Amino acid sequence: MSSNYLMESYNENNRLAKKVNPEEFVQNYLAKRIQSSKRILDIGCGPAVIDEHLALTFRDIQFTALDISVSRTIEASKNIHQYSNLSFISANVYELPFEDNAYDFIFSRFVFEYLKYPQKAFAEIKRVCKTNGTIMIQDIDGQFVSLYPEEKELLESMKLIFNKIFQCNGFDPMIGRKLYHLFYMHNMRQIDVQLEPYHLIYGKIDSEDYDYWKNKLLTGKTHLEKYTDIDYNLNKYIQVYLTYLERHDTLSFSNLFTVYGIK
Repeated sequence: MSSNYLMESYNENNRLAKKVNPEEFVQNYLAKRIQSSKRILDIGCGPAVIDEHLALTFRDIQFTALDISVSRTIEASKNIHQYSNLSFISANVYELPFEDNAYDFIFSRFVFEYLKYPQKAFAEIKRVCKTNGTIMIQDIDGQFVSLYPEEKELLESMKLIFNKIFQCNGFDPMIGRKLYHLFYMHNMRQIDVQLEPYHLIYGKIDSEDYDYWKNKLLTGKTHLEKYTDIDYNLNKYIQVYLTYLERHDTLSFSNLFTVYGIK
């Protein structure tokens, strides 16, 4: 994963911190599965609000919060209360700075959609997971591309931009549906797949969600502009997409996949 993270920005970090409910996330996806763990690794911790809640709730477990962004790691370590069972580190998922079989439970949320080489990343995650340990990957499926009516100009623009992002940095809006196969190909055992809705917008988008999507698109645009060979007006694409969401006759959605497996 390139250190040139597609959604890197101060505003995006704050948005992520506000968007997730750490208590709810831990209760729904982690609490029942980590009771016997001694060491847990979060890959792609971002603002690390989940890790803060984990460290506070499970005092007998050692947590490592990892992110590729040095600035995010520093900011999280400064903003979060210091716990003796929580440490921060900046590293690349393709080259994790840990020994083999180091962690009982490893989870990663909204990281694989930005990876150019998910197979390589998963192999590295599996390497540092203990035998009989658990890996959990959670990510979105269908973001930006699951919509109706299908507008030719909008879909063609998306295809052009997504192909270029993937070539340069990595981005897969359909990664969620591919996670089970990823676990299967790496010989994970007792694979468990959960599916639930994530985004759902029908009819004219409300003002709060409009601002959310606008800010998200502008954040991505800032980094996409570094790829000067994208022969497309990004401002035009953003406006076309936002105008689509403001229509009364449109629907767009995405799903959330959560996959667990035992090494």
